[in-house]
Amino acid sequence: MKDATAGFQAEGYTAHTEGADLAYFDLDAEARILSRNAVAQQFLNANPHYVTYITYNGAEVFTVTPIQPFLQALKSACDRFDPVSTVLSPINNTEDPLLQINVLPLCAGVARIVLFWSSPEIGAEEVTYPKLTARERAVLELAASGLRRDRIAHRLNISLPTVDMHSRNLRRKLSVMTTVEAVAVAIRMRLLEA
Repeated sequence: MKDATAGFQAEGYTAHTEGADLAYFDLDAEARILSRNAVAQQFLNANPHYVTYITYNGAEVFTVTPIQPFLQALKSACDRFDPVSTVLSPINNTEDPLLQINVLPLCAGVARIVLFWSSPEIGAEEVTYPKLTARERAVLELAASGLRRDRIAHRLNISLPTVDMHSRNLRRKLSVMTTVEAVAVAIRMRLLEA
């Protein structure tokens, strides 16, 4: 994990994030937003000063103050040969909704920015959770218990391609990239018990 500088402090992954909303963006090395989840869009709607626009092509750029530690962490995460994860936490700024920023390598030249933020007004809005089929829920529960896809297929008496199809549907519905992330998001959404 890389240390942060000026205006941020580096922390472990055990930072206090209880009561926070989890948002994520996928950014390139220039901080251009490639994709985002629904909570990230809510974050931008509530805090528009975190995004700027490049006028020549209309690209959205995620910005955070101070910018230098963030850009350094982003560059390190997007490094093609030796990507490094960084955790940034704002120092002594109680007005800032950001509690923690995780800058994680996603693939060559792309980083996933996970924001933990506090937003009391979002809790008042009605949040809609994805509808899972009974079979998707069964696959999710078995994945959460630590079973591999071949054991899930055996337990549910279905084929491996069918397990893969349900896993793909889960990842799509929960807006995640891996089944492990799907389990974590489902627990957070209370679709599964922790």
